Amino acid sequence: MYSEITNQLRSIQQTLNSKSEDVWMTLRDVCTYTKLSSSTIHRFCKRGALKVSKKTGKNLFKKVWIDKFLEG
Repeated sequence: MYSEITNQLRSIQQTLNSKSEDVWMTLRDVCTYTKLSSSTIHRFCKRGALKVSKKTGKNLFKKVWIDKFLEG
């Protein structure tokens, strides 16, 4: 019984992790998520410490990139 619950929880976690990789965030979303100011986010992008996509004409961030940045 215990191993069945553990396996189900792992399956749910893998599903959530795979979906979070595709989530794109705007600068405002990142500021809300990290509790950092937009100028701080811009500073880390300029230094290369935080990955950003500018292909659409505005700064977009993958949630995975933000999580890696926050982990250090």
